[in-house]
Amino acid sequence: MDKLKDHMLLGVFIGAVVPIISYAILLILLEHVLDENPLRESTMQVIALFVNFPLFRTMLTKYKKDKLGRGMLLSTFVLAIWYIVHHNMLQF
Repeated sequence: MDKLKDHMLLGVFIGAVVPIISYAILLILLEHVLDENPLRESTMQVIALFVNFPLFRTMLTKYKKDKLGRGMLLSTFVLAIWYIVHHNMLQF
């Protein structure tokens, strides 16, 4: 991880890809292990989104990659806003 460049676009990429991969893994595991998936799609999306935070914290505290962390935070916020809009949680 020390050889990982401290670049914001790399952080945006990592911050977007990690939740997508974790959602896919969660979906595949639940389909193969259980007959019926007990979690709703929205719950699995939130779990996948929260997978970013331990990785984000590690990048900021242990490896001192501030720009990379900012990119991850940006993509996490964008995904969270997409989640809110997609599930019609914003009421005016």
